[in-house]
Amino acid sequence: MLKFYFLLFMLTLTGSKCSKEIPKPEPSIINSEHLDHLYQEIEIDSLKLGTIWIYSNAPDYNLVTDQDEGFTCIDDVSRALVFYCRQYKVNPLQKYLDKIKSLSSFIMYMRAPNGYYYNFMFPDKQINKVHQNSKPTPNFWSWRAYWALSEFSLVDSGELQDLQVEAQNQLSLLTQKIGILFQQPDELIEVEGLTISKRIADFGGDQMSVILLGLTNYYRINPNETIKNLMQNIGESILSAQFGNKKTFPYGAFLSWKNIWHAWGNTQAYALLKAGKELHNEVFITSALKEVDNFFTYRQKQLYLHQFYIKKVNDSIQMYNLEKFPQIAYNISPMILASIEAYNITKSEKYAVQAGQLSGWFFGKNAANKQMVNTESGVVFDGIDSGENVNVNSGAESTIEALLALQAIETSPTALQILKSNR
Repeated sequence: MLKFYFLLFMLTLTGSKCSKEIPKPEPSIINSEHLDHLYQEIEIDSLKLGTIWIYSNAPDYNLVTDQDEGFTCIDDVSRALVFYCRQYKVNPLQKYLDKIKSLSSFIMYMRAPNGYYYNFMFPDKQINKVHQNSKPTPNFWSWRAYWALSEFSLVDSGELQDLQVEAQNQLSLLTQKIGILFQQPDELIEVEGLTISKRIADFGGDQMSVILLGLTNYYRINPNETIKNLMQNIGESILSAQFGNKKTFPYGAFLSWKNIWHAWGNTQAYALLKAGKELHNEVFITSALKEVDNFFTYRQKQLYLHQFYIKKVNDSIQMYNLEKFPQIAYNISPMILASIEAYNITKSEKYAVQAGQLSGWFFGKNAANKQMVNTESGVVFDGIDSGENVNVNSGAESTIEALLALQAIETSPTALQILKSNR
C-alpha cells in the first residue's frame, strides 16, 4: 500500500511539472476588431447581407458615406470574405462562419442580370447602378467577387452548403464569360518599344491576376482541361509583361497596365505561384520567383515605390515618371502573400525571412518611420502620403489588406519570428 501511495505521489509531481512546462500560445498579431467595427449587417427582402464600410475617418472612425459611390462595395466585401474564409479554416469559430454567410450573400445579391456585378450600394440599400465604377462590367469588382466566391466555395461547413450551391452557379456562369473574353488568340503589340500581350493593354496584368486566383480555386473544385487551358492562357499573357532580371532593371517586375508598373494590387507573382503550383507549371513558378527574388528586394531597398513607367531605348529599359508616394497596405500585402507562397512551394527559408522583413512596413520600417497598424485596436492607417505625412484614416481596404498579409505571416513561424524581432 505504501508503494502505491508513493507511486501516486510521484505521478502527481510529474504531472504538475509537465503542466508547468507547456508553453502558452503566442498572442496573435491579427486583430480584426476594427474590421468588425466596419462590418454592418443589413436586411433586404428577409436576406441578411454583410457589408463593410468603405471609408472610416479619424479620430472616431465612424462611417463616412460618399454621395457618388455609397457606403459599401463588392471590392471590400470580397476582400473581407477571403479573410474570414481563411481565418475560419485555421480557427473554425461560429462568429467567422456567420460573417462568411452574410458577406457571401451580399456578393451574390449584387450580381447583375448579365452575370457581372454591381459594385456600390447606397445607405438606403439601393444598388448604385450609375457610377462608372459600379456598373456590371468585366472589371476589378467583378473579378474580386469571382475570387471571393471561389474561396468561399472551398470552405468546409454543412451550414454553407445551400449558399455554396448558388455560389457555384454564379461562378460557373462567370467562368464561361471569362472564357469568351479570352477565347481569341493572344496578340503581341508594342508600347514604348516594349513588346507585350495586347491583353496587358486591354485588361491589365493586375486584373488578370485576380481572375487567375479565382480560376485556380475554381479548378480545384472543377478540374478539367478547359479551365486548365484558360489558366495557362491568361498566365502566359501575364508573363509577356515581365522585364529585366537579377542584374538589369526592372529586375523581373510584372507590368500592371501597358508600360506602367504600380504597386497597388500587383498580385501577378502571387497568382502565378498559386496557379503554377496547382497546374505543376514550372514556367509560372520560375517567372514569379524571379520577381520575388529580385524586384521585391529592390523595392525594399528603395523604401518601396508607388508607380513608374518604363520604355525601351536601343537595348536598355529606362524608367521615367517615378512616384514614391502614396504608399498603402495594398502596395505591400501582395509582396508578402507572394513571398509566403514562394516559401510554401520551395520550402526555402529565405522567402519566409523576406516576408517577415516586408511586413515590417506595417510596424515602422517605412519611409515615414511610422507604425501603420495598431495591434490593440486593429486600426490600420490608410497610407503614407509623403515621408512626413501619414493618412490616419482607416477604411476597409487598408484594414483588410493588412489583415490578409499578417494572416499569411502567421502561417510561417520563421516569418513571424522575423517580424517580431524587427518591430
